[in-house]
Amino acid sequence: MNCLPVCINLENRRVLVVGGGIAAFEKIELLKRFGADFTVVGESLDERIVDSIADCRLRRWRDEDLDGIWLTYACDEARESNARLKCAANARGILINTPDDPSLCDFLSPAIYRQGAMTVAVSSGGADVRRAIEWRDRVKLLFGDANDRD
Repeated sequence: MNCLPVCINLENRRVLVVGGGIAAFEKIELLKRFGADFTVVGESLDERIVDSIADCRLRRWRDEDLDGIWLTYACDEARESNARLKCAANARGILINTPDDPSLCDFLSPAIYRQGAMTVAVSSGGADVRRAIEWRDRVKLLFGDANDRD
């Protein structure tokens, strides 16, 4: 995937996260750090998700869940559901990320290290996620506390 790295202001932007497992939880934690206004929809939701946010919908996603949404993360364990969500989101001009499936992504979420106003993002274009995380962790060692969890 040939991606242009950019920084996007998510402050008060509406984001939809579909799915309720660990991938969804990780995206939610990321979105919280960057001030997004998000909704989670999933047929089953990890209790950490339910405990951490107010806007959870315990059900299958529907087209109307995309109303007013600016960005979408498809974290459903069912690839077919993620593929349908990509089609529905793209038809509305909404960009989508599907963790672990670059073919269903309009953008990638890099491995991020953030300290104060500084942010470093490392991406392999979806080709080697583990290596991107290793590089991000090396950046942490250079500039911050190796125990930071960003």
